[in-house]
Amino acid sequence: MAALDDRLDERIAALVRRDRLLAVGSTVAMWVVLVFVFLVSAPSVPGPALLVVLGLAMLALGGLNTASALALVRRYRLAQDQVYRPDIENLDAKRAARAGGSS
Repeated sequence: MAALDDRLDERIAALVRRDRLLAVGSTVAMWVVLVFVFLVSAPSVPGPALLVVLGLAMLALGGLNTASALALVRRYRLAQDQVYRPDIENLDAKRAARAGGSS
């Protein structure tokens, strides 16, 4: 039984790593898009004051989204057993049912 728990812990750790990688990748992509949009739209902004407002809005949007991604990753790491164990158990049950039904 301990080997089964160790294997489940390994699978949970792999899911946590994958989700963390996806969160980091999505956050980096969001920042790239935000900076791109800012740089592309900057020449068409009518005045420097509006450019500052646009820059501050970009920073606020990016900062809040980055903070929420960090909070999500932290929450999933702290409660990883509650978050991932039911998913793994359901996937294993579906896989077993499919294997039993195709024999």
